[in-house]
Amino acid sequence: MARKTRIVGSALVGPALILVVAINVLPAFYGFYLSLRQVFFFGDEGYVGLQNYVALFRDPFAWQAMGRSLIFTFGSLVIAVPLALVSAMGIRRLGKWGSILLTVLLVPWAMSPIVVALLWKWILVPSPGGLVGAVFAAFGMPPQDLLTDPILAMPTLILIAVWRNFAFAAIILTGGLGQIPRDLYKAAAMDGLGAWEAFRKITLPLLASSLLIVISMLTISYFNEVQTIIGLTGGGPIRQTTTLGYLLYHTGFVELDQGRGNAIAIVMFMINMLLIALYIKILGKQPGAAA
Repeated sequence: MARKTRIVGSALVGPALILVVAINVLPAFYGFYLSLRQVFFFGDEGYVGLQNYVALFRDPFAWQAMGRSLIFTFGSLVIAVPLALVSAMGIRRLGKWGSILLTVLLVPWAMSPIVVALLWKWILVPSPGGLVGAVFAAFGMPPQDLLTDPILAMPTLILIAVWRNFAFAAIILTGGLGQIPRDLYKAAAMDGLGAWEAFRKITLPLLASSLLIVISMLTISYFNEVQTIIGLTGGGPIRQTTTLGYLLYHTGFVELDQGRGNAIAIVMFMINMLLIALYIKILGKQPGAAA
């Protein structure tokens, strides 16, 4: 009976496992294989070992792109995670009206990144015809082109990224809040704990597993972001929004240097895994986190 159970289980899981291997695992190994070769304009010029990686780490623009990727990622996380948590708590308090609000907030997340980029490009048009331009004009100020300003371009991208993704994080945190027993808050109130103390000692620890999922997924999303950057700034002005994701796109799909492009992809994968391992180490120690 146990053997038949294993066979049936393997038969049911097998197709999904084959699909995961075919779509995720094999392309990853093939990408690593290409990163060890000189592949240019789809012509394989042979094995070069770690030469693509050496050239990448010797390139000062690559280091700058890595720094901008981290600024973009953590700048977005610092805003998106607290905003998602506050939204989730508000949604829980509003009941059915909160569900309606969440549905509205999810619209940006459901939109294509390119559509989001085009929408915000119109909103940020530096003239009275654009929404932001009209706001500046209403206060008697000259319109500001936020996307071509070397100082303001990156903060603008961060705010747009947060606007697009925080509602998805709010869904996960809303579900996590629903798993916390109400009796704990009643007991905390009887013990004289205020709202902030209850939040710090009950909500945050028991929400650790949900926060881990949210932070990990948002990190992957923000660190790999490229479509919005292509649509809004094209890596400019003067490379101020050229992240590793955009550098990968430009190297692999514009310059058609497939070998170095795949090397950038492997480095991005390793950084993502390192960050997630760090999150697990920190949040995994909380009482509410999965063992």
